[in-house]
Amino acid sequence: MPSVRPVPAGLRPAAVVAAALVTVALVLAGALAGPLAAPARALSPAVVVTSDFEAGLDGWQARGAASVSTTAVGARGTGSLLVQDRVDPWDGALIPVTEVFEPGTTYTVGLWLRLPDGAGSADLRVSVQRDVDGVASYETLTTVEGVTSQWRQVTATYTPGPFDTASLYVESVSSPADLMVDDVLVSGIRYTPDLSVTPVSDEVSVPFGIAVEPQDVLGGRGDLLAHHAEQITPGNQMKPESIQPTEGTFTFGAADGLVDWAIEHDMRVYGHTLLWHQQTPAWFFQRDGAALTTSSADQALLRERLRTHIEAIADHYRETYGEYGTAGNPIFAFDVVNEVIDENQSDGLRRSEWYRVLGPSYIADAFRYARAAFGPEVLLFINDYNSEYPDKRAPYLRLVTDLLAQGVPVDGVGHQLHVEVGRSIPMIEDTIEAFEALPVRQAVTELDVSAYRDSGEQWTAPPAARLIEQGYYYRDMFAMLEQHARSFESITVWGLEDSRTWLRSGAAPLLFDGQLQVKPAYWGIVDPSRIGTTPTPTVTPTVSPSPSVSASPSVSPSVSASPSVSPSVSPSPSVSPSVSASPTAGPACRVTFTSNDWSTGFTAGVRVTHQGITALSGWTLRFTFPGGQQVTQGWSATWTQSGSTVTATNAAWNGRLAPGGSVDIGFNGSHPGANPRPTSFALNGVTCTLA
Repeated sequence: MPSVRPVPAGLRPAAVVAAALVTVALVLAGALAGPLAAPARALSPAVVVTSDFEAGLDGWQARGAASVSTTAVGARGTGSLLVQDRVDPWDGALIPVTEVFEPGTTYTVGLWLRLPDGAGSADLRVSVQRDVDGVASYETLTTVEGVTSQWRQVTATYTPGPFDTASLYVESVSSPADLMVDDVLVSGIRYTPDLSVTPVSDEVSVPFGIAVEPQDVLGGRGDLLAHHAEQITPGNQMKPESIQPTEGTFTFGAADGLVDWAIEHDMRVYGHTLLWHQQTPAWFFQRDGAALTTSSADQALLRERLRTHIEAIADHYRETYGEYGTAGNPIFAFDVVNEVIDENQSDGLRRSEWYRVLGPSYIADAFRYARAAFGPEVLLFINDYNSEYPDKRAPYLRLVTDLLAQGVPVDGVGHQLHVEVGRSIPMIEDTIEAFEALPVRQAVTELDVSAYRDSGEQWTAPPAARLIEQGYYYRDMFAMLEQHARSFESITVWGLEDSRTWLRSGAAPLLFDGQLQVKPAYWGIVDPSRIGTTPTPTVTPTVSPSPSVSASPSVSPSVSASPSVSPSVSPSPSVSPSVSASPTAGPACRVTFTSNDWSTGFTAGVRVTHQGITALSGWTLRFTFPGGQQVTQGWSATWTQSGSTVTATNAAWNGRLAPGGSVDIGFNGSHPGANPRPTSFALNGVTCTLA
């Protein structure tokens, strides 16, 4: 994205609130029919931004050329923010969040958007700008297509990486139309992973890695990563546009931060990637602003640029961390060329800008430049997706065979394995066996397993049965990979947890959910007998403190792990009983319901006390909202809502409820202006008394 015109910096928003353990209601459009987020090992989120524009701008300001003012037309009240005089799509409205956002903490952002009457329609974006050492990065939280003069409610989640300054802003995709914003509510929560479970790396005989972004090494994410992995792959920080955005200007800061963290945690680093047809700056293929031709002069220029780029990376990591292959330098492998196969071409090669100018020779050139620059201690890989399909496997195999025959130093072949539940595992194995005939190492470089079978499926969260099926798919995948362990240098999954996947919402393709808890996918690798059963108990939950006002957040990265066998199973947890009424004959229960309300939202706490004489091994609580309320976010249970009926089912870690024992659960909700309390609750179908 282009850099914006200068905007005022460092303004502290009047409406940014650092209230401890107060939660925000973020209303999802329509009733929630599927389960909400999985139970979290954390308490209530803390509200960090609230802006209703009833009494002014609430700390919001113009971004770029735009102007901002308040109007008398609100989404749910009598005021909103009007953004006018926009020239470019990135002109808009912003609120500084430097003092209230914390790197590594997950934020839920809710707001309402519309265009003024008669303005037509436009695609709008909610984004964040982070600045580190004077370098800005722009991250889209969500894109809202076809916004008109009718209010649209928007929700998104976001986990920031390190920053010196940061701002939340609203912009558009292309049209600089006037726009309106209202009822902004942002809450943050820090999840605590269960570190009592067996590390994945202990159950995989091949080195196990995870692809990461800078935010993944912070807080609970860093703890989770350190517990389960023994190597990392920087997801974007080593790609050409990140390393050399303009010719001769090299930016290693973000990548170095991940390498430093890997060193601190005794991890290896798999570099990704030296050459790609995407995320490569346009200047590579231009001379004085004009596209390079196939002239010998232009070909020589592009080859020199490629060589210079590769040498600069190799020299930087040698000079910074020591010679490759020594204890101080964790980089052991690099994707040299990425995604160069196109099975639809007669020669099987992608028609990229690299190919247009240089023809197929650039692939061999890149490997030779890399060997000369990195030396023999760094394994040089070619990497591609869909290599399991026979029509892609054939040109991939042919290319590698030809390169080896030419003496090109290809050490390894990467299979990305971006797959979905149900993709043929025997087909994947056929590809692995085909490459075992060549003198190369292999690696699974970007594994994820989408819960969607096809594009026709869509949900907020996958059905429980699909997640169990996904768990068995991971089981079968890793069982097959273990049969070929001697061929593999490493196995890497493409992401730490589901909320930050590159796939569409609801795909849930990874081993851990957005609240950093294990899924059936994890058990599929570690202990398949426990897919769909109660996992080991978790440690006591901790909550991120309310963001405190500070000059700039400090960043603390971290990681580690390694293979072994067979996990030890901890006993199922029992919920600590709290002193309450004596157990009575037959099933019985008591519910205490508390609520903290504001204009159109509330936070509810529910304590359920089991007064029966027999322990419960699982429980379901149901109640009915009397006033049109909606659950928007829940914790310590799986929450669903159908019409006015709300169902809370135990989490995996609090399903056992002893006689006299209590369990505390809670949720955020919205209401239409009044919030009458539920008057009837039932536990496992039996009516409870209301305290």
